[in-house]
Amino acid sequence: MFSHTVPSKLKVNLSQTNGFQHAVQGILLGAAILNLAVVIFLCFNHLWFPLHLDLMEGTVLQHVQQVVEGQPVYPAPTPAYVPLAYNPLYYVLSALFAKILGLNLVTLRLVAILGMLGSGIIIYRVVHEKTSSRWWGVIAAGLFAAAYRVMDMYLDTAHADSWFLFTALLGTYILDRTRSRGWNMVGVITLVAAFWFKQHGALFAVGGVLFLTWRDGLRQSFIYWIVITLLGPALYVLAGPLLFGAYFHYFTWVVPRAWSELNLGTLHRYLEFILRYYPVLAVSGTILSAWVVRRGRRKLTIWHVQFGFALLTGLMGTLDPGSSDNVYIPMGTWFIIMGVWGLYQFTERLAADQRYLTTLVALGLTFGLVAYDVRSTVVSFSAQANYDDLIATLNSLDGTVYAPTIGQLPGDFTFYPAAHWVALEDMIRGPGRDTADNPNTRKLLEPALNPSGAAHILSNFTLGDNPLLSFLTEYYVPDTDYGDRFEALRVLPKRFDHGWPRYLYRYAPKAARSEPAVLLASR
Repeated sequence: MFSHTVPSKLKVNLSQTNGFQHAVQGILLGAAILNLAVVIFLCFNHLWFPLHLDLMEGTVLQHVQQVVEGQPVYPAPTPAYVPLAYNPLYYVLSALFAKILGLNLVTLRLVAILGMLGSGIIIYRVVHEKTSSRWWGVIAAGLFAAAYRVMDMYLDTAHADSWFLFTALLGTYILDRTRSRGWNMVGVITLVAAFWFKQHGALFAVGGVLFLTWRDGLRQSFIYWIVITLLGPALYVLAGPLLFGAYFHYFTWVVPRAWSELNLGTLHRYLEFILRYYPVLAVSGTILSAWVVRRGRRKLTIWHVQFGFALLTGLMGTLDPGSSDNVYIPMGTWFIIMGVWGLYQFTERLAADQRYLTTLVALGLTFGLVAYDVRSTVVSFSAQANYDDLIATLNSLDGTVYAPTIGQLPGDFTFYPAAHWVALEDMIRGPGRDTADNPNTRKLLEPALNPSGAAHILSNFTLGDNPLLSFLTEYYVPDTDYGDRFEALRVLPKRFDHGWPRYLYRYAPKAARSEPAVLLASR
């Protein structure tokens, strides 16, 4: 028998290395778990908020109500309801939940949270499987949670973004795991569903089928091209108006097509966003993908292919200068998946002490870049009392009330008209277009311009600040500035901060005024 004694100096070095390794892993794991815990808290904190967390939640609720009542989602616009320019699958899915849980904002937010949860689980599983490490999987999920504010806080509000992301991830995940024709079909259909949640999902559907064609050959993949054609453009063109209303193509194609603007400002915003929040992950993911492409066919996966299409979704979203930063959610998610995977591949080639130092710096910097003040995302615990005060105030007013920044309430009081200013502006905005005093806007707000009796406007901003609605000052005069009285009902601050219900105006046509009106102090 031979005995082997480890030199004392080597023992010390090993001990130091292991200690540093455990410290690095513990620090980063703690950061990931903390961010996951924060997002879980925010979901509960936001779920029962009585007003709108996002500017458009009330209008989205109207869309779901149309589905529940069997009415077209995209009819001709009216003073009571103007459709938004998004595809309808989130409305349909939410309507199914609403029939069981009730038609309200809580249900719509719960649906969104389920999509976010599913996305987080897939992110964890993908990175866990690619790295054979639960630690790296938790880090990726934690980075996804940490980017909650960077993703403009759209993943737990009543919007399609979380389900657009979930179906894009799920379809990609299915295609990555199997060569079965049946499961491939399921994956392709799931990717097509991403398109029906948001138009940019078409890119992921094309990316998935392109990968199958490259991997399996055109002959084997021809059926998938037929499926995405039938369930995508064919269904959209031929059956869309029959299923969802006569103005389906107008609102989901004609309207958003007019927003695009490609210039230096577009590229600046796109690159600035990447460099501000995801520089490490962008470089890591790009190098990983480039390295795999050079290595050839055997190493290329669908995640590398979809990475390119995710970058394209971000660019296409940037073409609309008025878009919020939710247009970068898929791109940011692929940065996290591919960037973490790339960091793992890179650090595994380093010596132990260099590996963990590099990991700490790279991931620590990334967590730092997406960090945010959590207090800005927590809604006030006095929101319900504030909401009750708002409803009481509205009920005390004589006549109708139009709230262009709210649209319609989930209940308790009915605004009329209820056309949200964003939906009104979407129909007429675009490069070189003037939205001021537009005939279409005047037509849809006719009940507010010529009410049968007393009328008021309640707005988050002064009417003169918005060119679209400034003409209303010909008909309405300032009445009351409520100041911070309803501040607990403020919209979550995103790329744009839209404030809270504050300014009250009363109907007094310019021709009938005897003296200038002055906005009164809060009372």
